[in-house]
Amino acid sequence: MLPEPRLARQIVETLGQSGTPLSKGVSYYNAGNESLLNAIDAHYLGSYLADGGAVFKLVVGDYGSGKSHFLYCVRDRAWQRNFAVSKIDLSPKESPYDDQRRVYGAVASALIWHELGGVAEDEEGLARFLEGTLRRLVSPSGLELDDEGAEDLPEVRALLQTVASTPIDSLSFDKAIQGYLTALLRGQTRRLEALERWLHGDEVSPEDMRDLRTIGVTEKINKNNAFKMLRSLCQAVRALGYTGLALLFDEGDRMLSIGGKAEKTATDNLREVIDRCREDLPGALFMYAVPPDFLNTVVPKYPALQQRVQAANYFSRSNPFSPQIDLEHLDIPDEELLEQIGYRLLPIFELAYSVKLDQALQTANIHALSAAARNAYLAISHRRLFVKTLVTEWYRQKVEGEVALTLEVASALIKGQSDALNLLADAQQSPY
Repeated sequence: MLPEPRLARQIVETLGQSGTPLSKGVSYYNAGNESLLNAIDAHYLGSYLADGGAVFKLVVGDYGSGKSHFLYCVRDRAWQRNFAVSKIDLSPKESPYDDQRRVYGAVASALIWHELGGVAEDEEGLARFLEGTLRRLVSPSGLELDDEGAEDLPEVRALLQTVASTPIDSLSFDKAIQGYLTALLRGQTRRLEALERWLHGDEVSPEDMRDLRTIGVTEKINKNNAFKMLRSLCQAVRALGYTGLALLFDEGDRMLSIGGKAEKTATDNLREVIDRCREDLPGALFMYAVPPDFLNTVVPKYPALQQRVQAANYFSRSNPFSPQIDLEHLDIPDEELLEQIGYRLLPIFELAYSVKLDQALQTANIHALSAAARNAYLAISHRRLFVKTLVTEWYRQKVEGEVALTLEVASALIKGQSDALNLLADAQQSPY
């Protein structure tokens, strides 16, 4: 199965520019991790988490080895199981993990509203998620959210009653969720704006709080109650009819740059989240993606964290209890993995640019670039280098004519893309 042409073009353009995956469409060229995804699906998404359990998993992989790609695959599986998903890209500057309030804010702001099978673009934010959930109940009646009669629809009344009767740790959070749904139905724009700021963990004004206190929202979200608010979010998501909440943190490459007191605070918070996943975050799948250096240089300094993430064996179908998912231990050898990715990307490339390449010739080129990438000892993962080089070379050959690549030429192309990606990484880190 192939994506529609517009998505095919987006996939190829993104991979050609940086070798990183587009957030959509990863399933069209995914390879090598099916057993891991199936184990997560069967053991957790489809059973334990659905029954209110919670679990923490550390996703380990070098830069460019596919951590983001894997998280997108988990996200798609979670959506199929009716989970809400928040995919959080943290950084030391924007939302450091040593500040629990800002981490809660990142989770709430990154919560994704997604319609399975829909053609509309995904939108982010807890407020948009609540609106989408309510609109899905109202739209079949032909009414808008703030139309007269929408509040009296049986499905809407049932949802409001379920949320009101479900125990939620923070009374303020409970009232904020109920208040936002009611304000949507009544077209109370000013209150919606205040509640959105509150629910996203943003600063709220004294004027905001004066209004919110009238509906029972008396607390402000701060670092002291942020975990309680995260637990309340998990509870509210289930009250809204979802199976649970998948929290996918993609921060690890940046975690190494924190250092000092902030590093200790961040690792303490991570340890606390791992502990709370045992029983305090109902229906939560908490995944945290890190490079191997995090395990080798950061974790050993903090024995309490090391005890929780160290593992004799990696996560697998026969060992789902391990906290570590190692992306270097996949279903198939690296040679076959790269080639399968190449075979799946080729028809996507052809669809994206309405071309037909010589299958035999490009199969040989896939073999050559795969061997060159695996033999290269460079700072960037050979998987990312292979994908970026392959797509870039296909486009060049589309314009200039198809040729067979020798191993020497393929190696030079891999080295050139490595240099380009290093320059891109330096530019992204520069303050100028």
